[in-house]
Formats: sequence, C-alpha cells, structure tokens
Amino acid sequence: MLLHHPVELLGMLLAGLLVPLKQAAEVERALHRRVAMVGSSVLLAGPLNITFVHSIQWEHLNGTASHTILQYERHNLTIHMPYVARAHLHASNGSLLLEDLQESDSGIYRVTVNQAERESLTILLDVLKPVSHPQLWSSGLVAKASGEVQCEVAEGRADMFTWKKDGQMLPPDRSYHLSGRLSVLRLRMAKKSDCGSYSCNASNGISWQEASLNVTVAGLSPPLQDVLRISVVAVVFAAVSGWGIIFPVCQSEKLRIRGELWRWLSAYTCGLVCISSILAGTAGLLWMREEGPSIAVILPEIFLLYVIVITFLVASTVTFQPTKLIQLKSTAAQRTMGYAAPGGVLLVVLTSSFHMKNIHQRHEEGCTAFMDVTTLVVSTAAVLALPILAIFLCYHTTQGWLQDHDPSCGDKERSFEMSLPISKDPDLTC
Repeated sequence: MLLHHPVELLGMLLAGLLVPLKQAAEVERALHRRVAMVGSSVLLAGPLNITFVHSIQWEHLNGTASHTILQYERHNLTIHMPYVARAHLHASNGSLLLEDLQESDSGIYRVTVNQAERESLTILLDVLKPVSHPQLWSSGLVAKASGEVQCEVAEGRADMFTWKKDGQMLPPDRSYHLSGRLSVLRLRMAKKSDCGSYSCNASNGISWQEASLNVTVAGLSPPLQDVLRISVVAVVFAAVSGWGIIFPVCQSEKLRIRGELWRWLSAYTCGLVCISSILAGTAGLLWMREEGPSIAVILPEIFLLYVIVITFLVASTVTFQPTKLIQLKSTAAQRTMGYAAPGGVLLVVLTSSFHMKNIHQRHEEGCTAFMDVTTLVVSTAAVLALPILAIFLCYHTTQGWLQDHDPSCGDKERSFEMSLPISKDPDLTC
C-alpha cells in the first residue's frame, strides 16, 4: 500500500492539471459563442439534425467544476439547483432557455442528446454587465519624467480599451491593462508634445463607453517651483537691503541718519543681506538636488557662505556690541565688513537671476501657465520695507521737532552719535 501511494498521488496531481487543459480544449471545440447581459435571458440551441429525442442532458462547466442543469428522459424532466425556475427546456429540439442571467452563469455549456448516440454541442456563454462611464485621471506629469494616464470603469468588465490623443488612435503598446476595469497609458519622458486631449474607450460584447481628459505637462517639478519662490524672495530681500544701504548715502550731510537710528538701520540692512544670501544658497542646493552638481552653482554657493558669515557678524555686533566696531583698527577688516553687504546684494541678485533664467527655460518644456509670483513679491517687499520707512520717518520727524524747539539741535545730535568714528570711514557701509 505504501509503495503504491506515491503513484496514486502523482496520478491525482496529473488529473488535476489535465482538467484545465480539458476545459481549454472544450472552448476550442465550441461551435457557438454567445454574449448576454446580466438580468436578461438567453436561448442556447441544441444540436442540429436531430430527428428523434430520447434523452437530453445540459451541463455547465465553470472553471474546474461541472454542474448538471437538467436531465430529460422519456418525458421526465429533472431540473437541478440553482436552476429551478430559471431553466426551461424545449424538448423538441433540445434547446435551453436560461432566465435572469448572472455573471456566475458565464462558462461552457454542453448539451448531450440521446446518450447512446452521443450527439453533443458545446456553447461558450459570457454574461456581462454594461461598462460604466470611464473615469480618467493622470499623475502629476512633469517634463523629462515618466508619467501615466489611467482609465477605470467602476461597473462591468471591459474586454478592450482603446486610447486616442486629439482624435488619433494611439498604438496598443503604449498602454497595458491591469484588469478588466483598469487600463494605464504610459508616457515615457513626458514632453510638451504629450499635452492634449486623451480619450479612453472601454467596451465589451454588449456595450461601450468613452471619456476624455485634457492632459497637461508641467515644465517645473514641485522642488523647482520652490527654487523659483525662494529665488524671488531672495531678490526682494536683496533689493530692500540695497535700498537701505544706498538711500542714506544719497542723502545730504545735513539730513543723513546718525546716532541710534543709524545703528538699527545698519543692523537691519545687514540682517536682510544675510537672510537673502541664505535663501539664495538654499535655492542653489535645491537646484543641484534636482539637476545635479554644477560648477556654475557651486562657486556662487561658496561666496554666499562667506557673505552669510560676515554679514551675520556685522549685524550681531552692531546690535549687541557696537563699541567693538569703534575699537576696530584694521583697515582691511573695516573694508571687508564694509563691502560685504553691497557685494552680498549684488551676488544674491546675480545668483537668483541665474536660477530664474534656468527655471524659465525648464518651464518652456511644458505646457502649463507660468507660476504667478506677483503676490509673493508685493507682500514680501511691503513687509520688509516697513521697518526702513519707520526708521526714516522717525528720524525726520524727530529732526523737525528739534529744529522747531531747539536751534542748537545740531550740537545735541552730534553728542548722540554712538558710532560716529565708524561713520567717518566711507568704506564701512554697514
């Protein structure tokens, strides 16, 4: 018994493998293929050229299982579950009427008439639901990156998906079907020419539906959009700080800001230059992370780091320890600190302009509208300019009041100048 057990087990496995092959052979030999809609009725015809009927047997083969629907012999009809009240036999020709069809009724139907003569017929029945209106959507398509457009039907099973772009049929190899409900159109290395109207037609043997979607390709990825925003803000910071540096120099000697307000103006403008340099450096790092390292970006990053350190030291010293600047004797150090802010403004403007030019070129590779930064520019400039305007307004208001009430206000002003020794050096602008 033990010796024969492996052989019997192998025989059972082979039999299990042969069942699907047998089912496939039945499909190939099927003389009729029928398609019907869920909930409808279908008439499955029996074999032709039958002159006399002794017996009839209908079977349903679904997958690996076989179910007897009904048996008819000598005017005795037996209908098996679950076909009671749904199956009706026409004994004269052996045809079968099935009512209230369900998707589970799909499969192979075989009728055998007169067992002794073995007259049989095989029919493949496919019971389908009508496909619903397809839903189309696309992932965020970015130029030079792969993307896809998906077409899905919520109800029914589609046997075929066809894609069109601007009314022109697309090759079948551009898409693949994940299931009877979902098809995906691939866009390798998306480009501007991929923009347009895409339509998806989902169909089966009883119905079809079509839907369209207007697809756009963005020239800028989200990180590059951040580079644009940061670069714009950096330029605004640099412009406002440049205004804070240049405007006092353009004033006459009599109206020039001095004393405590000069100290706060110097600290504020140097702080703006420091922040603008940080923003420009951040934009460069984000650009290199997306586009790769470049010597045209690395060199400005080094100089920006130098400006950040110097302007931070100057702004901190002017704010918290202004006397240390008065004690500074080195001419080279004074020039370094004096040129750091104006040089930083120029460097930030040039670096940010380089990034914005490259971003504009990348944007042209897509078909979306260019990102509007007007609100960002106006709001940032307004917020940054308020402290400088407040300093100027406070200074000139104070000067006007002193001139009206004290003719000797010039002497008192000169006695209030905390950083006068530094202001005498024309090279020290911060």
